[in-house]
Amino acid sequence: MKRRYLQLSTLLPASLPLALLTPSLAAEQVTVEELSPFIARYSSVEVGLGHVSDSGTRLGRFSGLGDDGFFAVLGLDWIQAAEFDSDRPVTIRLRAEDLGLDVRTVRLDYRQHGAFGVYAEYDERSARFIDDAVTVYREPAQGQRNLPADWVAATSTAGMNVLLPSLGEFDVSSDRRSVAAGGDARFAERWQISTDFRQEDRDGHRAMAAMFGPTGGTPRAAFLPVPTDYRTREVDLALNYADRQRQFRVRYHASLFDNNQPNLIFANPFAAIGGWHPSAGYPDGAGQMALPPDNTFHQIGIGGSHLFSPRLTFSGEAAFGQMRQDDDFLNYTINPALIESIVQGLPRASLDGRIDTTAINLRLAGRPNQRFNWTASYRLDDRDNRTPMGEFVYIGSDSQLQDAGETSSRRRYNLPYDYRDQRLRLAGNWRLAQSTRLQGVAEHRRIDRSFTARERTDEDRLELGFRHAFGQRLTAGINLEWADRSGSTYDGAVGFRAGHSEAYVDTVPGGWGELPALRLYHLADRRRQGVNVNAAITPNDDWSITLQGGTSKDDFHRSEIGLVEAGNDLFAADVSYSPSRHWSAHAFITHERIRSDQDGFSFRGGGFRADDLASPDRWWQARHRDRVDTLGLGMSRLLMNERLELRADYVHADARAGIDVQSGPALDTEPLPDLTSRRHTLNLAARYQINEQLSLRARWWFERYQSADWALDDVGPNQLADIILPGETSYNDRVNVLMLSLIHRWQ
Repeated sequence: MKRRYLQLSTLLPASLPLALLTPSLAAEQVTVEELSPFIARYSSVEVGLGHVSDSGTRLGRFSGLGDDGFFAVLGLDWIQAAEFDSDRPVTIRLRAEDLGLDVRTVRLDYRQHGAFGVYAEYDERSARFIDDAVTVYREPAQGQRNLPADWVAATSTAGMNVLLPSLGEFDVSSDRRSVAAGGDARFAERWQISTDFRQEDRDGHRAMAAMFGPTGGTPRAAFLPVPTDYRTREVDLALNYADRQRQFRVRYHASLFDNNQPNLIFANPFAAIGGWHPSAGYPDGAGQMALPPDNTFHQIGIGGSHLFSPRLTFSGEAAFGQMRQDDDFLNYTINPALIESIVQGLPRASLDGRIDTTAINLRLAGRPNQRFNWTASYRLDDRDNRTPMGEFVYIGSDSQLQDAGETSSRRRYNLPYDYRDQRLRLAGNWRLAQSTRLQGVAEHRRIDRSFTARERTDEDRLELGFRHAFGQRLTAGINLEWADRSGSTYDGAVGFRAGHSEAYVDTVPGGWGELPALRLYHLADRRRQGVNVNAAITPNDDWSITLQGGTSKDDFHRSEIGLVEAGNDLFAADVSYSPSRHWSAHAFITHERIRSDQDGFSFRGGGFRADDLASPDRWWQARHRDRVDTLGLGMSRLLMNERLELRADYVHADARAGIDVQSGPALDTEPLPDLTSRRHTLNLAARYQINEQLSLRARWWFERYQSADWALDDVGPNQLADIILPGETSYNDRVNVLMLSLIHRWQ
């Protein structure tokens, strides 16, 4: 009898370093007959020590390995299970993963098979994005950002004599802690009820610009750390019914978001300039921004499926929900002198935001005969925005007196955007012969939007695929795609007119804020064509080769200004060699090119507007060309009667993005350096089985990541005259991670 072999890697303690190295790093090959008792009874614990050589934001972004130094390798998988033929088949399982890192998880499950099950879980996750950001702000109290006592203000960063000595570092990061509990139970032969509750607390900082000044040449800004102190609670309830012919489900979902830091107050580091009220500058000037508001979402869903016959099945689900947000508005300004100028207050105390959502998914599937099957589906995503509109006479960035004149540009209306997305799809698969298959897809998609440049977009899409097996050793296929998007009349000034007072719009030449010829790429007419070819080759039982190549092109044929063309080309090859269960090797390579072309026209406002629009020399073009190359090699080897396992994996990735900008003689352009990133990753691992219960595992993970970004590198906090920047640099890490651990397994 031919023996079947499975991987045990998912059953062993999954410490994070193990998961990062390779999913099958600690794999042991055993037979199905050996596996069954392990699933029922075997437990394991992993204890060890790891070391990170250097701090690395790129490597440690989500891994918990961002800080240098030692860490514990700890994992537990404890199982207590009754025999399969027990009168009381109960399984208890406790899993603890990555206990030595700040991405740890602990979960306890209790299940009485055929009756009920419950669980409880605790989970931590960390994310590190920037570790070298700087700011001039201090945090004297929660929700406040002040300047140093000896701060010297100026109208530009050049005159801020103590800017650089005053800088303090902050991290852009977040830490999440969540607890969850739930269970399910059968209360009748065909009925089941389930419930889940999860609460997540998230804290950290993100970088954001504190803004002063309304428009034109008057804005000034300084980056500062903005706190994140969020709590999200989610509840799910479901009732299920199932028999041999039909399934039925009713569910309820609730999501409640609370922000414990609803707003942030910050001092103005700039001296007052022309166009500002004198009180807006340093030392008395201050600003205030609202942070994400508390909100709720409730949804009820009903769905099911019905087997009309062995050849015809229907399934569907409908869900109806409502989003609410009613946090109190902040005042137009925090500046007392500017508050006195307010003659028209807020139209209401809060947004009173409400969006009703409807989601419908229907699917009919048939199989008339053994050679042909088809599916027809319909999808609806509808968001009915019932938020009331109101007129807001805002004060620009805490720096101006309120201008409530009839033709004021600061008379604005909030726009409750509606969205309705419908998709109708028909697909079929034909087996023309024993070794030949043909598949096709026809799809129509319609999206309706309000207060946008295009009320409706319509897109038709066709796919055709052909695949043929040339004997036992070669299978090849080709896939073709064609899509055409159009829609209602394009009017780029719709949002501008709806968001301003009619009296102000009448004062604007042409009645628009953006060029009429500009087309937003997600609304513009577009023709898409693509082709993909692939082949799978097995020269013999030891070798397998996969080849893939494709190209696609997007033609925005009616766009004069905006994105006019885009596309990509891809080639990939994968080779694997497995002469026996004792060793195997693999290699892969990919090459991808991404391109996009933009056409633009530059114009200024105010008195320059008419002259600029009449000038043919203010055009510009940007040609984006990106290239990504990836190479990977790997092998595994079993030695010493399978007591020693060796694994090695290497991945190299190289990406380069170039932007070529050309312009008319009225504009000045300079060549832009390429954006580059390069990554080398090497994973080596060994596992030695000391005895039946005890094994030793050693791992080495090396990563070298280099990148260059002209928007970040050598751009100091005082590089720009009007903005105090955070001064972060692009990633440049070189990190070694070493791990040594013992794994004990028992029954």
